[in-house]
Amino acid sequence: MSIARRTFLSLAAAGCLAGMAPATASADEIVKVAIGQKGLWDTMVTTHGIEEGFFKKEGLDVQITWTKGGAETLQAVATGSAAFAMANGMLGVLGAYSKGAAVRIVSAQMTGAPDLFWYSKADSGIKSLKDSNGKTMGFSRPGSSTNLVALELANASGAKPKLTPTGGISGTRTQVLSGQIDIGWSVPPFGLDLVNKGELHVVARGSDLPKLSDQTIRVNVVNADFLAKKRDVATKFMRVYAQTVDWMYKNMDATVKRYAAFNKLDAGIARNSAKFYPRNAVAPSPIKGLDLSVQQAIAYKKLKKPLSKAQLTELVQILHN
Repeated sequence: MSIARRTFLSLAAAGCLAGMAPATASADEIVKVAIGQKGLWDTMVTTHGIEEGFFKKEGLDVQITWTKGGAETLQAVATGSAAFAMANGMLGVLGAYSKGAAVRIVSAQMTGAPDLFWYSKADSGIKSLKDSNGKTMGFSRPGSSTNLVALELANASGAKPKLTPTGGISGTRTQVLSGQIDIGWSVPPFGLDLVNKGELHVVARGSDLPKLSDQTIRVNVVNADFLAKKRDVATKFMRVYAQTVDWMYKNMDATVKRYAAFNKLDAGIARNSAKFYPRNAVAPSPIKGLDLSVQQAIAYKKLKKPLSKAQLTELVQILHN
């Protein structure tokens, strides 16, 4: 028998054996996720889930893209470049859905605004929002939760600042310190170092608005086509997300340690920052104050008219329960 023929038969036999062998485990399902505002306590839920292996255990390969919030986050899901978008302002989602965007709300992300605060340079003369007439006041992106809270704070103060999108926390801080904008926004611990030094002054807090304490201002969304085709995967992802939130608050030492390392923070500062994020604020369910959100969306021209009951049923589909 020729060498060529022996080689052919050997390869054929190997092929038969390979076909008879047990199938290897299938590859993990890739799930692309866009998340607004990198490294905040509440935006790190997915990160914890990845690092602890919770998603991997369920066969999910979760890949994160960080954004500066607002429409930038939502666009990733609306265009299908990501399956999920986390930490989206409710007003932006309502407006996008009303215009036909392929988005569905799958959980709450933040209820109330215990973390948000606005600040000015200490020598600016702006001590409260009552001093903000004609001054520029930052928020992250149009349709974001910072956009909503800034609008509500301005209305409550009776002043008329010029609301201006400033992007992320570090960029906003730079704009305030350089005099490009009068009032910036942030969350603990970012900016509190300069507040403690007397260089910045806190002029308003999200907690100044009691009515927001029982309203969900940020939500997590999924691409509608992804949900229709892979509802089981979407449900599995959100179930792990909810489990990760539970893990975070049952394992605060580990959560704080990773949060501190991720943001290069002192452990004490990191732990103090966690106090601004009570467990009920980041609970994935229920979504609260939806009717109020719709009213606000109309008042702030994100919606032209209320969504029907059928539309709200289609838009809000809680998956993790």
